[in-house]
Amino acid sequence: MRVDVADGQVLIEVGDDGIGMTAETLAHAFELFSQAERSADRSLGGLGLGLALVKSLVELHGGTVTCFSAGLGEGSRFTIRLPRLLAGAPVEERTAARLLPSASSLRIMVVDDNRDAGETLAMMLEAMGHDVVAEHDARQALARAADTTFQLCLLDIGLPEMDGYELAGRLRRQAGTAGAALVAVTGYGQDDDRARSLVAGFDHHLVKPVDMETLGAILSRIGR
Repeated sequence: MRVDVADGQVLIEVGDDGIGMTAETLAHAFELFSQAERSADRSLGGLGLGLALVKSLVELHGGTVTCFSAGLGEGSRFTIRLPRLLAGAPVEERTAARLLPSASSLRIMVVDDNRDAGETLAMMLEAMGHDVVAEHDARQALARAADTTFQLCLLDIGLPEMDGYELAGRLRRQAGTAGAALVAVTGYGQDDDRARSLVAGFDHHLVKPVDMETLGAILSRIGR
């Protein structure tokens, strides 16, 4: 690990001599749920959330993160660059990263039966300054929405027992979420998938892995 300061930035480099990455894996390393193939001794790998979370948190602070690997068996190197805060600088100059440039804090519900995925997305939204709850069951989400008013709901489509389409329709009929913005989160993005979301009452259709810039733009419009 190396830390340095140059050109108004703090540079953090972390490297290892592990399994490395192919060029294809490097191209998608920071995408949500992206993973390299697992070796036999790593059969219980994670869900591909860590690097996506790192990227989101670094960018929220006005920084960048990149990765490099010479190939399989050659290890990997990750480089984070963050804006340096100058002592005595005015608050406006020191706040290089504004978490919400044009949006106020929103009350958001994330519904995903994959607990790690749902809670990670909720964590990212909380880091952006929003008030977020995560539910992992459609009926629990309906019960929560009956007691709480939400401005935005992010719904996984592939929920068990009651899918995201049915859940969206029911949320539209509940007072606390009748006027909420509904965002479908799914692995499918064909025209007929988007049309079905629209019919079900969704305002937006996002394909996994969720692009945080696109989601951020939606949040900004809702928060104005």
